[in-house]
Amino acid sequence: MATEVLWWIFAVAIVGVSAGVVFSRSVIHSAIFLILSMVGVGAMYLLLMVEFLAIVQLLIYGGAVTVLILLALMLTRMGAGGAAQKVDGPQMPFALLAGGGILAILVGVAVSTSWPGDVDDQPTGISIELISEKLFQDFGAPFVIASALLLVALVGAIILARQEDAD
Repeated sequence: MATEVLWWIFAVAIVGVSAGVVFSRSVIHSAIFLILSMVGVGAMYLLLMVEFLAIVQLLIYGGAVTVLILLALMLTRMGAGGAAQKVDGPQMPFALLAGGGILAILVGVAVSTSWPGDVDDQPTGISIELISEKLFQDFGAPFVIASALLLVALVGAIILARQEDAD
């Protein structure tokens, strides 16, 4: 019972700080909310007794968010005086329509799916050996491809930002 109460407390907190990421007008505040969201997800992994994923969540994503803060500060354009530039445009109604449609589809799929009930109250531990086997044998190539793609995107963003400075 206490675990379920903690689960819902963390779930509400994660949704709250995730909303802070989206609706914050400051890049720094958004990044801080994102770090808090990652810590909350790590805590959820601890409640599920998956300590390996909790540590990975905190170390890798926490470090990645720190790098995200630095890159966002370097690559974002701020107006004179540090005010954010207006991002709303004529595409706003279409974006709201598309977002509402995706939300309706996700809610419809979640409601129509037959979710399995709890098998027992005790969570089962997953061995580190099984995780490493899956990660390095089955998903090694997709991991390398995704990291190369992200590196190319980062280099492209830096090149584009430097070209705008030259103009």
